Amino acid sequence: MSVPRAYQDLFGRWCAGRVPAHARAALQIGYRVHGDQVTFTERRPPTFPELESAWSSTPVAQLRHNEPEPGLWRLYAPDGNGWRRYDHPPATVPETLLEEIEADPTSVFWG
Repeated sequence: MSVPRAYQDLFGRWCAGRVPAHARAALQIGYRVHGDQVTFTERRPPTFPELESAWSSTPVAQLRHNEPEPGLWRLYAPDGNGWRRYDHPPATVPETLLEEIEADPTSVFWG
């Protein structure tokens, strides 16, 4: 099962709203869906654009749909060895967890 399209539209709008227009040349927030997982990434331009043109992409958060049971969402954070479950109860809608990401003082997301 994959993430419903309506949620993918929500994630696109949410990512676009994280970085002010004046800062988008230096930082972008994006997401990728793989099955029931939505991985949010911080993207930055190359340090030396004359040597390479690819932006770097660092995973910063992940939502998992239908975890721990169908219809629920759970938030994960990178821990260097993969993903660890974030200390927040599962939610029935992803907006609750997006708000949690925004409220986290260690989050890279601008808002």
